[in-house]
Amino acid sequence: MKLWFYALLFFFPLLASAQKDFSGVWKGTLTQEPGGFAPVYEFELYLRQDGNKVTGRSYVAIGSIYAVMDLKGVQEGNTVHLTETNIVNNWKREDMEWCYKKADLTMYIQGKQVKLEGPWSGNTGHNDCIPGKIYLKKEAPRA
Repeated sequence: MKLWFYALLFFFPLLASAQKDFSGVWKGTLTQEPGGFAPVYEFELYLRQDGNKVTGRSYVAIGSIYAVMDLKGVQEGNTVHLTETNIVNNWKREDMEWCYKKADLTMYIQGKQVKLEGPWSGNTGHNDCIPGKIYLKKEAPRA
């Protein structure tokens, strides 16, 4: 009985401090405060984590307008700090500029669903973007 007690004392802190893995496909929405192009966009993240470094791509769309961007970030506890770095593919109207976003997204579990949520801000390279929030759910891995 004492052996179990000491084993729990040793392993519980290790389990409690286990690193969160943000790798995978996350799908949901990105919102933008009043004054933006639209209040809600389709948004996806495709993330790969190695230690506390995170890389991947983001996808944002509204109707036929879309962008795919490379991103990088760092994981700290339940939060990942992401920065879009470069446009990979896109289609937009001539009068539009893409916003390179930065986001601080926190992972949590609600029921059986793993979620990632938090604020974003950004810049077009010329102007600040109207900020908003990101709401994502982790997709189940496919065979």
